[in-house]
Amino acid sequence: MRSSVDVQDLAQETYLRLLRSRDLSDVRKPLAYLLQVASHVALEWGNRQARNAALGVVEAKDLIDEQLPELELDAGLTQQRIEQTLAACSPTMRAVLLLRLRDQRSCQEIANDLGISMRTVQRHLENGYARLRMAIEG
Repeated sequence: MRSSVDVQDLAQETYLRLLRSRDLSDVRKPLAYLLQVASHVALEWGNRQARNAALGVVEAKDLIDEQLPELELDAGLTQQRIEQTLAACSPTMRAVLLLRLRDQRSCQEIANDLGISMRTVQRHLENGYARLRMAIEG
């Protein structure tokens, strides 16, 4: 892990997956089950990091780490701009953006979840990213 934030994110994702589990009453060894879920979360995270590195993708949190002092000054204003921008988006665009950015869903998964085409997902992401970029830059 590059930072304690990554560890906290993985712990939170593990917790959320446990919450989403239908019935844990059949689990005979809770600690082993927890470690197995955490292992899967960490493996997926590592695969995503490797894939992003291979594609040259720069994640938002990497940009934030590099510019942390400057961003701390106007974090509240930036958050407000982002929320206003998301509120102004169409419901579909907002759903696409949240599924991609918050839930780390692939374009194909988003298309399947929302019942729209991959091209529509990509178009919403392109337009949504442009709107968010403008909101962040002020």
